[in-house]
Amino acid sequence: MLQHPLVSICIPIYNGEKYIRVTMDCVLGQTYRNIEVIISDNCSTDKGIDIIRGYNDSRVKIFSNQKNMGIKYNYLKVFTYATGKYMTFMGADDGMALDTIEKEVTILEDPKYKNVSLVNGFVTIINDESKQVYLKKFIFGTGLFSSYWAIRSNFLYGSNILGEPNGALFKREHYEKIPEPKFEKGNNWTFDLDMLLELLLQGDLYVIKQPLGKFRISAQSTSNKELKFDQARLFREFTKAVYNDKRYKLSYFWVITATINSLFLQIARNLFYVFFIKSKK
Repeated sequence: MLQHPLVSICIPIYNGEKYIRVTMDCVLGQTYRNIEVIISDNCSTDKGIDIIRGYNDSRVKIFSNQKNMGIKYNYLKVFTYATGKYMTFMGADDGMALDTIEKEVTILEDPKYKNVSLVNGFVTIINDESKQVYLKKFIFGTGLFSSYWAIRSNFLYGSNILGEPNGALFKREHYEKIPEPKFEKGNNWTFDLDMLLELLLQGDLYVIKQPLGKFRISAQSTSNKELKFDQARLFREFTKAVYNDKRYKLSYFWVITATINSLFLQIARNLFYVFFIKSKK
């Protein structure tokens, strides 16, 4: 029989007024009801927090930073408020399918998957109008993957293939075991992958054969505007940092492979932005 432990959905926010209703509707509309929604406001100057308060839902907990901490450290801050057995996080402009948490808890509560540390599914890439422009699948299939292979597959591909982490569910006890200071290998673009790999050092990956997370990207997004020609370099730097961390036991073969494939992916990614994102503005 499925147990219903508390799940913490963590949402860092800074000036999220434009899309926060979409995000809150999909979170509070989850078929799995035993959730807490943790909001960490990074000194917003718009009406995003007022919109959240307007939901008047006791499961929503709002915390405000005294000063702007930057993107990465606001993510770290929001996790400190979580009290659930399981945790997930998402951007204030992203979303998830309404049965995401229910599907993922079912896996993590199943005794035969006791060694699973991270559950994810396919990720739908959406544009400014919340319309699908691409469905991102885990290229090596679905189901159960060992920790060893789940980690190395990212370097074989040359990018984060675990998917954008919004909606990915993991155990809070595993997150709390990640050494301090957390995610020093990652920059603003790779620190989420840094976290996912740290979790996978503690257990296996399960990929659900279903679109779960919804990740928004546009011509104005950080992933495009600020990092357009820099993602390959950032991933190479991250790969070298992982290689230097002896816990991963990564051979230099993976560094070379990641370097080559990240360059090819950058070209493909830029073409995607030009033809699929800008063309839909």
